[in-house]
Amino acid sequence: MASSSVIAKQSTYNVVTTDLSSSIEKIQDYKSLDLEPFEKSPVWSDEYLSQLNIQRRPFDFQIELIQSVINSGNSIVSLRTGAGKTYIAALLIKYYYMKKRKEKDEQFLTFFFVPHRSIRDQQVTAIRDVGDLRVMACDDNSTANEFVQYSHIVVCTPQKFLNCLIDKSILLNQIDLLIFDECHNCIGNHPYSKIMEQYLVYHQLEHQPKIIGLTASCGTKLTNPKLVLEELSDVEKRRNNALNKLYELCATLNCHNVVTVKKEEHIEELNKKIHRPIDDQILAIQSMSFDQYIKKLEEVIKSLLSYIGSKCSPSIDVSIDEQQLGQEKNNAEIKNNFTNVILIKYMIMFVKRLDALTDLPLKSIINDIIKKIDLFYNKKETPIEIETEIHHYCLQIVNSIVDRLKESEYYLTNPKLDFLTKKLQELIKQRDNARGLILVSRTLYAKLMFDYFNEREDIKNIIKPCWLVGQNGVDYQNSLSEQDEALKNFRKGLSNVLIATDIVQEGLDVPECSFVIRYEFVSNEIGTVQSRGRARAEKSSFFLVVDEGSKNHIKEMTTRLKELEMLEALNSWQQISPDQLKLNLQKVQDGIINQWRVEAELKQIIESNLADSQTIDGKVSCRSCDHYLGQLSWIRKRNNSYFIRQQQLTERIEIDCFSEERIFKEIQVKGKVLCGNRKCREDIGAAQKFTDRPDILEICALTCKKLKFSFKDLHGNYHISMFQKWADVRFKIHELEPPMSTNTLPVRQQNTILLDFC
Repeated sequence: MASSSVIAKQSTYNVVTTDLSSSIEKIQDYKSLDLEPFEKSPVWSDEYLSQLNIQRRPFDFQIELIQSVINSGNSIVSLRTGAGKTYIAALLIKYYYMKKRKEKDEQFLTFFFVPHRSIRDQQVTAIRDVGDLRVMACDDNSTANEFVQYSHIVVCTPQKFLNCLIDKSILLNQIDLLIFDECHNCIGNHPYSKIMEQYLVYHQLEHQPKIIGLTASCGTKLTNPKLVLEELSDVEKRRNNALNKLYELCATLNCHNVVTVKKEEHIEELNKKIHRPIDDQILAIQSMSFDQYIKKLEEVIKSLLSYIGSKCSPSIDVSIDEQQLGQEKNNAEIKNNFTNVILIKYMIMFVKRLDALTDLPLKSIINDIIKKIDLFYNKKETPIEIETEIHHYCLQIVNSIVDRLKESEYYLTNPKLDFLTKKLQELIKQRDNARGLILVSRTLYAKLMFDYFNEREDIKNIIKPCWLVGQNGVDYQNSLSEQDEALKNFRKGLSNVLIATDIVQEGLDVPECSFVIRYEFVSNEIGTVQSRGRARAEKSSFFLVVDEGSKNHIKEMTTRLKELEMLEALNSWQQISPDQLKLNLQKVQDGIINQWRVEAELKQIIESNLADSQTIDGKVSCRSCDHYLGQLSWIRKRNNSYFIRQQQLTERIEIDCFSEERIFKEIQVKGKVLCGNRKCREDIGAAQKFTDRPDILEICALTCKKLKFSFKDLHGNYHISMFQKWADVRFKIHELEPPMSTNTLPVRQQNTILLDFC
């Protein structure tokens, strides 16, 4: 393996908390180590474990899986949640590390990928448990290549690694082992797939890292309800489809086998040692007595939707769903129909609350509606006339329904929430230090349910909630520090109920978690397996609370049949001979690689025909209102950031400063950036400053999906394009010029707008 000196882009990294001059290793003589028992013996003696400095004895079923991987080469480890996949991976890392030290005594490097940053530190702690390995986490403000020289194992999100792989600041021939946690995500455009595209297409070397995938479920990812039902009704089709998806996953990961626990005595040990929920139920709730109260608010919301839709030009049908409204908004943005853009935002907000009527307290929904209406309206200094009319009318109508609903016994709650509250009290009182998860589909649910439990005085000393959602939620968000704080409080027991979106469905490890309740939340069969596995404590419980006969109720029944499909696929896999598996996998992989190459060639053709932004007559504007921000020719990029230089920054945007500035590595964040149009004031980014570029003064980071690009053709006509991310733009962007020397800097600096890569 090449040494770290081959890194194309060398970074300077100062390790503060780790003394690199002192050895963390207790094994002194690797040359004399006997690794044959590790590879072949079903029992590892205490003396042998001591020689290898392994403090915690692995279970026999874990040893079986470790040896299966060693014998098979690149493999996927399929094992139920909570059974120690990370510990198995850590022992395998240590094995390959010891083997290399024994044979060559050269530098060793593993990258361990986690799909979510929220479980990064948890995995670091688990891997360090095997001893002798320097394990470091690539934090939010660092790049993955900064840790290469100082680590045996780098734990990071896949995008961090992919960025370095693409810009060649990390080379695959530096790496011994790649581990993909929750590897079932390796499909489509996920960063896992993009890493493997680099591995199989662009980095075909004599030395390639070994690969290990970890998963509790090799799902088939069918989402079309018609296809799911069609497949489930045909046993042969179901079996073949599941097996084909397993081939696709293995071929994409370049894995030769899926290893599972096979020996009967080890299966018995697994079932005995690793707790599974003893109570696994779908709790279907009948809310008939509540319907009369829902209908009052439902009728009001539908009347408001009809009223707002009639004010749009052209008018919008009240019966369309949230996805269709999103498309209508997109069309309005392209056509510069600012009125419709504003009104459709109100309609989307109302549709979301309409869907939540049977799940959340009426008071909470009404208060949230009022809050959102005011938020939309008050952030504008001079709202357009129709928005003023809509704002006043909606508030008047919503407030009028409040007085009527206050008389209802269900104004502060509803039957489903009453049932959930009683169930929570029952579960918490069953054991000391009980803790559990409530998984929900939307950030709206997480926040309003948190408020609901907090406001109930009668359960204040029983249910101690916290909530956790991503930082990019539409309705509500948690910052990274807020996410960390919520997880820390939950793990310590300061909170005993964590209400969260699916940000914690994969990978969160809290051994004390004694119950998981999905509240009107059904994703797919993988989600069901993953969420069930979060209930780790002995005699734990796993529930789905859902309206009887609802879409989610039916979907869960289908999902549980899909679980059976996954097991059938694994059983079928074990019956196929190794030679036949190899042939089948090669055929599937050839097809995947060919598809990647075709897509890459098409992308290259498109890029080669992209017009130079320096020669395009075009402009950049706010997507919502078409407020002018600058010319396309002004755009520059630096790493993953994009800039527009201009002298009249304050005339085109408004900055809403934070009370305290925030520092993220070389970026200093001052506040939010709002559209300069007083009738719009859309939140379009963050005011920032590069601390390592004093020649650039105040900058503003804007999000690509908040922008609109207009191009003028040869006939003088403008064409509008909108992109979700900068990688998709259809014009070439030039790199930011290097800083000028101090004696050539102009007296007066230009201000700059920075547009981030997403």
